Amino acid sequence: MGIFNQTEEQWQERLVRLRWACHRTQSELNKPLLSFLENVYPSLAMGDQFAFERLLSAADKDILQWLAGKQLPNDPGIVAILTLMRSPS
Repeated sequence: MGIFNQTEEQWQERLVRLRWACHRTQSELNKPLLSFLENVYPSLAMGDQFAFERLLSAADKDILQWLAGKQLPNDPGIVAILTLMRSPS
């Protein structure tokens, strides 16, 4: 269940914060970010979960460019998350 040995309550609080962070000004980002959070994030290793959280701290315009494959971030962890996000489920 998520990072370290969190209680269920802590895990749910974390997911609430992350869901909020997935709601972006650029509304076209909401669906892929929320879908990834709900369907992939819980099964990720701790380092990959942290990488997704770093991705969420980026500007919308950067995330759009990254998802479109027009640019790559300097963070290899975020690159790995973007690869997962672009993969068909």
